[in-house]
Amino acid sequence: MTPVKARDYYPITGRSSTGGTYDRIPVEELKDDYPYQWSLFVLGYAWIKGSPIPFPGVVQPPLKNSISLMEIGGVHGRPYREWAGDRRIPKEAQADFSHVDKKDTNPSPSRFGGYCNHASITFPSWHRPYVMCIEQAIGEYAENVAQQYDEEVSITATGQKTVTVPNPLSFFKFPYIPEDFEDTTRNGVTAHFSQWPRTYRYAADSPTPPGSDIPALQAALKAQAEDLRTKVGLLFSFPDGGDSSMIYDQFSNTLNESRQEDDNTTIGSLESVHNSIHGVIGGNGHMGNPDYAGFDPFFYFHHSNVDRIIALWEWCYTSYWMNNGYTADGADHSWTQQRGTYSQAYNEKLEEEGEFGLIVPWRHEDGTYWTNKETRFLTPDAYPKYYSYKEFLGVKVDKPADNLQQQQEARARIAKYYSIDPQLSAEKTGTHTHIEVPGVGDIDLPSNFQSIRGFRLFIILVRLPEHAFGRSYNFQVFYKNTQLIGNITVFAREDSSPCKACAFRRDGAALVRGVIAIPPRIVNEIIVNSGIDRSKNNMDITTGLVTKALSGKLLDLSGRVLASAKGGEDAATVPAGKAASKRVQPVEITLLSSAVAQHANDKNQPVYFFDWKPHKGLFPSGWKAESVEATRH
Repeated sequence: MTPVKARDYYPITGRSSTGGTYDRIPVEELKDDYPYQWSLFVLGYAWIKGSPIPFPGVVQPPLKNSISLMEIGGVHGRPYREWAGDRRIPKEAQADFSHVDKKDTNPSPSRFGGYCNHASITFPSWHRPYVMCIEQAIGEYAENVAQQYDEEVSITATGQKTVTVPNPLSFFKFPYIPEDFEDTTRNGVTAHFSQWPRTYRYAADSPTPPGSDIPALQAALKAQAEDLRTKVGLLFSFPDGGDSSMIYDQFSNTLNESRQEDDNTTIGSLESVHNSIHGVIGGNGHMGNPDYAGFDPFFYFHHSNVDRIIALWEWCYTSYWMNNGYTADGADHSWTQQRGTYSQAYNEKLEEEGEFGLIVPWRHEDGTYWTNKETRFLTPDAYPKYYSYKEFLGVKVDKPADNLQQQQEARARIAKYYSIDPQLSAEKTGTHTHIEVPGVGDIDLPSNFQSIRGFRLFIILVRLPEHAFGRSYNFQVFYKNTQLIGNITVFAREDSSPCKACAFRRDGAALVRGVIAIPPRIVNEIIVNSGIDRSKNNMDITTGLVTKALSGKLLDLSGRVLASAKGGEDAATVPAGKAASKRVQPVEITLLSSAVAQHANDKNQPVYFFDWKPHKGLFPSGWKAESVEATRH
């Protein structure tokens, strides 16, 4: 690729100046065990926010516009303009310009969709250099300050005393409010983005809220904790020997472009987990809206953890990757970027490298853009990134596995850590009596594997209209009407967003895919409490009991209910006059189940999910409108 000379770009090199690869340390550990590095980190974060903290003897370095949080945060959405760290030359900007193509002529300036890649095969690869960017900026500040002191002088200067400073991680105060920041009022609640002088989490409906409602945030997070852990554990339950492109597609994003209608395999996606954290942290605040999320300092901690999961996953599944598309029914298909971005036309194909593999706006030192392929892996033979993560359950992501067995055993440990442990669940529940599970010879299993008798994992597959309410919203399933089983967040931009490609997807009725695993103990409780003769139980009876015990809600991120539904075939049909509009109703909510097999002799091997079966629709009686929004056609 020929280097280009952009005007004044900021290259993403990672912490290359350190001369080595160092672990990203959990923030609690950084604070407790590395006081000097913690101090530099806090000072550096305050510096990129444009509010440096005075420190004895330190001359604050000048802050380049391109690495200010105002600019870096804006890459994710508003304000829709070129990042100061990119600065394309005219030739780049007009590479495929057409005077008759609406992507270039409407709106002005040309291009739409901002930079961000969501609901796309490139979701993991695009966000990796994004986190490297802010890490690099803070690191450069730390180096500058550290060079002004040696260790002895630093100790003397600080006197080993702890001082209290404003917490730069709690919010970001905007130096100015961009012209396209807009207030949004939905369901009687307003997010005052054009007036809020700083970022908020769970903000009150006021232009001047007293602060973030942290107790509300913590309560919501605790309610979703088990569901979130299970979703992460499922990501490490993909089998060996699968289709490389299709499995990576299911793992990486909520669109799942390659999914076939007759494929009932349902593991979930990393992006769906990511979306839930945005919703549960943001509430009626900045993190819950893609156009403003990048300004919240927590955004980069969240995405660093997302990247940690990516690093663990690609260490365990080195053969699964986006490649240059997928094959289905004997035909080859390219990945597409349905929404388009600042540098891509809508429906442009996406590849791992080359012209269609660029991930803009992240450049190298020579001015070329990073490619999807270059973001893969943190091992020594990968494109250098100069960071890693602490060892986790025996996995060090910057040191490749020696063999497949190491990867398999690591997957088993990680899945169990995150609550995917069918063997233990079967032991605790005594298995669900007379639930059908294929026996020996009924289905091909990996060598030395045998099914867990009478045990199936029940999962709810959900497909939701991305733009049902013109903003982010939650789908939640409850047991006994009050006990939250699981949550799926649709992380969507407002209808008024300058993201014109989002309008393109909205016109195409784009869907968001998500899964909710029903805890085995809940299934067992439903069966036991039903009072049925369990010796006569079967799959139809079990699925009928499960669906009857569940209910559903659609909620906005402030927690207000938009629509509700009751499970089971006996539930009364929602009258037409009270029904939610078809436009906002989930397109699919299906109860699925999978049998589970374990290695006959080696309990360190991961379990194997097989015999996926679709069962009943969860809410056949329909959805009741609980707000005016849910009635609009």
